Amino acid sequence: MHSRERSRRRSTTTDPGDSSGPVLPRAGGLRRRILAWFLVLSLVPLFLSNTIGYQVTRRIIERQARSFLQAFAEIEARHVATEVERHQQSLDAVVEGNTALSGSLAVLGERRQEGTDARTVAARLHALLDRRLDELPPFTELFVLDASGRVAAATARYREGADWSSADVFLHGRHGRFFTEDLEGFGGLVTPVYRLATPVPGAGGAAAGVMVASVGFGRVQEFFRMAEHVAGDVHSYITDAHGSLLQASHVHPDVRYGRPLASPLALGGEGVHHYVNYEGIHVLAASAPLAVGTRQWFFVAEAPEASILGQLRGLGLLAGLLEAGFALLLVAVVWVVARSIVTPLRRLVAGAERIRAGELGVEVQVGGADELGDLGRTFNTMSRELHASTVQIRELHDQEMRRAAQLASVGELASGIAHEIKNPLIGVASGLDLLGKRAAADQEAHTLIGQMRDQLRRIEAAIRDLLSYARPTPPRMIWTDLNQLSDRVVGLVAAKAEAAGVRIETRLSGAVPTVRMDPELMTQTLVNLALNGIQAMSPGGVLTLATERVGEKVRLSVSDSGRGIPADELGRIFRPFYTTKHRGTGLGLAISRGIVERHGGRLDVSSTEGAGATFTLVFDLAAREDAQP
Repeated sequence: MHSRERSRRRSTTTDPGDSSGPVLPRAGGLRRRILAWFLVLSLVPLFLSNTIGYQVTRRIIERQARSFLQAFAEIEARHVATEVERHQQSLDAVVEGNTALSGSLAVLGERRQEGTDARTVAARLHALLDRRLDELPPFTELFVLDASGRVAAATARYREGADWSSADVFLHGRHGRFFTEDLEGFGGLVTPVYRLATPVPGAGGAAAGVMVASVGFGRVQEFFRMAEHVAGDVHSYITDAHGSLLQASHVHPDVRYGRPLASPLALGGEGVHHYVNYEGIHVLAASAPLAVGTRQWFFVAEAPEASILGQLRGLGLLAGLLEAGFALLLVAVVWVVARSIVTPLRRLVAGAERIRAGELGVEVQVGGADELGDLGRTFNTMSRELHASTVQIRELHDQEMRRAAQLASVGELASGIAHEIKNPLIGVASGLDLLGKRAAADQEAHTLIGQMRDQLRRIEAAIRDLLSYARPTPPRMIWTDLNQLSDRVVGLVAAKAEAAGVRIETRLSGAVPTVRMDPELMTQTLVNLALNGIQAMSPGGVLTLATERVGEKVRLSVSDSGRGIPADELGRIFRPFYTTKHRGTGLGLAISRGIVERHGGRLDVSSTEGAGATFTLVFDLAAREDAQP
């Protein structure tokens, strides 16, 4: 049988049209011939014709484009600074010589309690702000801060009464002009918001308050008066001192405000640069410094190289004609080398297609001692090893499938048994309560009934674990602060830790964003991990809860200083019903991992025997909105 199989393989891999096989070149000959043919017939003339003409023309065009972009960036930077100064002067004009404004702030400051006069003054102040906002189109909001930093009146009424005493617009604005930028969410997008502040003069030269104007979503373009395309395809951007994007003349879907602009000029790089921008387009760009108040910004102007170098199309057409002529010559070359190169490669492709179709152990005919012969022998070796590996993988897969089927059956059986036991347990517990009341005078019977209640509670806990594992609760996803969640867990396990002599420490990072999850299920997971750590250390030890952000991932870890987990047990601790405790079902860690995975995260464990263990919950920020219940 084996001899017939080998004969069949030889018959299927031999070229029927060439009984003797192709004549293959000596080792190294194929490489030398290919290099010589392509160098002489294509690369040398192609390089000479294209490179010389293209480079000379490109230098001329780029020299003109560099001068234009640099001048454009400098002019537009001055234009933006002038616009900001003009708007600042408009805001100054609102408060300059306006004694009614300072008087209203004084009245509102003296009469904190609600009254007829205070309401009248507030109404006048509202009317004044609404009227001024209509006269200043670029502004989206006006509000006045009193001498204590609270919002006395605002065109957006919800701001009134808010405390801005620690905000920069109040701290700096009461001493003179101030300009700042910020980022706010709008419709799921992060957009820039700009605020101008100027002091409201009061009695004795002291500031009675601060007038603040905001420029929000939809008005920024008008505020800076930046045209989408001032000249051709030129795009312009404004970045802050850290290189983060503040404003773009033409908004594309890939523009992300508040993030570093994909440009070496974002931090004020000098000169004109070539690079690939955020859209994957090769551009030529220049920058100029832009001073606005105390802010040091940069104005970046980009132009696509495709637009700048459009004059090279004629030269490109000429190069194409030359390449077409060379292609005709290469067709003849390919026909000459087909017998020595293409035929063996076709055999390899046919063998690969047979392997792809599922036929394992395929071998091709090998001849010669050159590179193609080495490739054929390597292919045959790979095919044999792939066959052996596939057989082994199938066996392992079958074993895992059988184990999964067994676990599924056990889970269904356990769920059914748990439901059957749960209702009788309620009756037994009620009966024990009645017996406990009747036997209150009999100490021995009372003690025995108490022990029976403890055993019933153990059975109830085991049933809850079985039901949680067999029929997990769907998570109710909301945005959750991991630091607040950690503090909540500390409060829940504090009593257990104190009883075991365990000290709890937290290392919570302020840079951790909110994550979409079910806080109740996640609290259950963290409490389970914390209690496991306390039990592993008792008596004494340190339990640590820590949060951190690493790139696009958020981590929440629970660490203990206990005895650790042996290396041979690390791979089994998440298996259902596996436990090293005298009490417990062995489902706690399996349930915890299932909860984390249903939130789109993962639960990792690391341990050094004798030095404690760390369980880490990892969530991907890039996919946090896609987590499914």
